[in-house]
Amino acid sequence: KTPVNDNTSSNSTLPQLDITRAISVGLVLGAFILFAIVGNIVVILSVACNRHLRTPTNYFIVNLAIADLLLSFTVLPFSAALEVLGYWVLGRIFCDIWAAVDVLCCTASILSLCAISIDRYIGVRYSLQYPTLVTRRKAILALLSVWVLSTVISIGPLLGWKEPAPNDDKECGVTEEPFYALFSSLGSFYIPLAVILVMYCRVYIVAKRTTKNLEAGVMKEMSNSKELTLRIHSKNFHEDTLSSTKAKGHNPRSSIAVKLFKFSREKKAAKTLGIVVGMFILCWLPFFIALPLGKLGTGGGELRVFRSRVC
Repeated sequence: KTPVNDNTSSNSTLPQLDITRAISVGLVLGAFILFAIVGNIVVILSVACNRHLRTPTNYFIVNLAIADLLLSFTVLPFSAALEVLGYWVLGRIFCDIWAAVDVLCCTASILSLCAISIDRYIGVRYSLQYPTLVTRRKAILALLSVWVLSTVISIGPLLGWKEPAPNDDKECGVTEEPFYALFSSLGSFYIPLAVILVMYCRVYIVAKRTTKNLEAGVMKEMSNSKELTLRIHSKNFHEDTLSSTKAKGHNPRSSIAVKLFKFSREKKAAKTLGIVVGMFILCWLPFFIALPLGKLGTGGGELRVFRSRVC
């Protein structure tokens, strides 16, 4: 037989489908996809429909939800079909596009988490100046940067930066070309991971130091180029401060109590998002350890599905 006939024969041979496994796996993956779609839509609508939630921090969260929603619509259904059937059915061209969109969405998702960590550090470290440091315009520019960087990282294989395509069109997986694998791993995960870890370590240090000062009963603040030292009493601080400011005719919103409340709120938000980011990193870590090492015993196709599931 000629090589052409060998390829034709290979392409016409389909793996035997286990109906029971296909149904069970399809139901489980379908449930995950539906949950991801509904959850991200709820996040987006909650911010879009409530003007009080339209803050720079929530813009970053909405961008994260948009990236995950796009992934849920355009990538995960085909990943589920690949897992259920055991082979790719949509041809080589769509495989390349699908893989690029997968990298695009996943990279945008991780970079959004990176932007959130920077935002939380600024919110905790400079809680009083935060509204002027992080404006709506700056947040939008940061989000545009996230998608531009994600596009730069994901477009390489579409421009030819990839290993030769397999002869069998039923195989579809992330390219494991060594230099691109290293480039995409650094840009999509390791560099953002380093930034996230540094930012949350600094958030922890700042929050711990400030909390210690509060517990000691002393909080120093610069006001009108003068240093103001406020003795904080453990239980009646908020009530006494607010009542005294009202009695003197000051606006409670500009009082020390309100400023300290802002710090407490920023600290709580940073802690919550830190837990989410930590779990996200734990889910991503196995893939980005495996990808730069090249093909594993499981083969490229299963590694591709694993990536889409984790993201």
